[in-house]
Amino acid sequence: MSAESRVAVLVTLMRQLQEVMRAENGLLRDLKLVRLRELQAEKSALAASYELELRRLREAPGLIGTLDPDARRLLEDGMREFQRSVRANADRLRAARALVETLVQTIGQGLDGPEGCYRGGSAPAGERAARVIAVAFDRRC
Repeated sequence: MSAESRVAVLVTLMRQLQEVMRAENGLLRDLKLVRLRELQAEKSALAASYELELRRLREAPGLIGTLDPDARRLLEDGMREFQRSVRANADRLRAARALVETLVQTIGQGLDGPEGCYRGGSAPAGERAARVIAVAFDRRC
C-alpha cells in the first residue's frame, strides 16, 4: 500500500472516531445509555483499526518521508485535531463517571442516614412513606 493510501486510511479512521465521539457525547448528555453501549462497541472496533494503521505507519518511517507536503500537512493537522477530540472526549467521560459516583454516594447516604428515612418502618400520620428501589450501576467506562 502506498504512503498516500495509508495516510488516507488513517485520516478516515480518525474522522470516523471523531464522529463516534461526538455522537457519544450527545448520547451521554441525553442519558441514552442503551444506544451509548452500542456506540462504544463501534468505537472500540474503530479504535483497534486506528491503532493497527498507526502502528503500520510507524513501522515504516520512510513512508512519511515520501509523502508530498500537502499529504504530510493533512496528516499532521488531522493528528492534532484528533488528539484534541480524544482529550475532550476523555474529559467528558471522566466528568460523567464522577457525576454517577457522586449520585451513588448521595443515594447511599440518604438510605443510611436518619434524615428522610423512618427507622420505625412507618411514616408519621399524614406523610407518605418512602419506597426503596433496587439500583445497579455499571462502573466500567
